[in-house]
Amino acid sequence: MFATSTLASLLFGGALLATLPAAQADFVAIPAGEYRSTVRYEGDDGNRRVAAFALSARAVTVSEFEAFVRAHPQWRRGDAPALLVDSGYLANWSDADDAGDSIDKEAPVTHVSWFAADAYCKSIDARLPDWAEWEYVAAADASRLDARDDPAWRAHTFDDGTRRAMDARSGAAPNAYGVSGMHGAVWEWVGDYATLLGDADKRASDDGDRLQFCGATGLSFANRDDYAVLKRVALLSAMEPRSTLGNLGFRCARTSP
Repeated sequence: MFATSTLASLLFGGALLATLPAAQADFVAIPAGEYRSTVRYEGDDGNRRVAAFALSARAVTVSEFEAFVRAHPQWRRGDAPALLVDSGYLANWSDADDAGDSIDKEAPVTHVSWFAADAYCKSIDARLPDWAEWEYVAAADASRLDARDDPAWRAHTFDDGTRRAMDARSGAAPNAYGVSGMHGAVWEWVGDYATLLGDADKRASDDGDRLQFCGATGLSFANRDDYAVLKRVALLSAMEPRSTLGNLGFRCARTSP
């Protein structure tokens, strides 16, 4: 994603890197470890080694993003360049820098592009998490670091991205890392989401037209039973960095020293 991040920096002359003065969400230290990814890239078996990093304990909220656009007016609705945001950017807000009273200010912010999410994280000296980091932490339930072998828990994750999502329920406990909302009503951008796209040059010649659509991403899955992750990857695969959705937000990460 270097090129897209650099594009935003060039358009704004580096202004988007100015740091917000207010403290944001707490960051949770995530220890290094290994896990088997559901996503299999060509030439590997899905095994991933994740270095230690820090992840925000929850998704970025509406009130936090309001503070960001007020401090960085180039990201206000109507002011952000069309190269960086689509027509749905902050479309549910009542004003360019005010979500309005009808929106829960502590709910995850949505209708934000990858560019805007990337800029926000940089403004708090952070970054968007990589897919491997996100998937690594999302494998945990409230007591286990990797609950994916539990069919009952996996079944609950099918409601990801909907109001029925298990992390959207009242009183939902943080996972074993102390992170909330990984399986919530709002899906999340990741920094390297474009790596989840299929590469037509590397597909088998007999795969045919089925590989022309975002659902074809599932053909690169190490575990096609992990439907919750398959849905998430298929969604991100269909996005452009300027795209926005009403159930797509983000959280930030920091690289450990």
